Amino acid sequence: MASLRGMFRKAPDPVDHHVTHWMDDPFARGGFSFTAVGAGDGDRVALGDPVGDRLFFAGEATEIEHSATVHGALLSGRREADRILDLG
Repeated sequence: MASLRGMFRKAPDPVDHHVTHWMDDPFARGGFSFTAVGAGDGDRVALGDPVGDRLFFAGEATEIEHSATVHGALLSGRREADRILDLG
């Protein structure tokens, strides 16, 4: 909180918190994407390419600028939601 209040003096105390155990999650197993040797931005774009107008892919692995981050996952979800809404 001291660090946060260094930027935002009036930051309130948290009302609660939740600690995740990402490494123990049977679905995530602590995993996140990384760009392998020989791979590039085009590979991330290809991972996010929809299949027709029926199957859409989101997730931090489909983001170029925000890969391996929660906000990358969120942004990719919004991107795909926009694609779906543009179909209508």
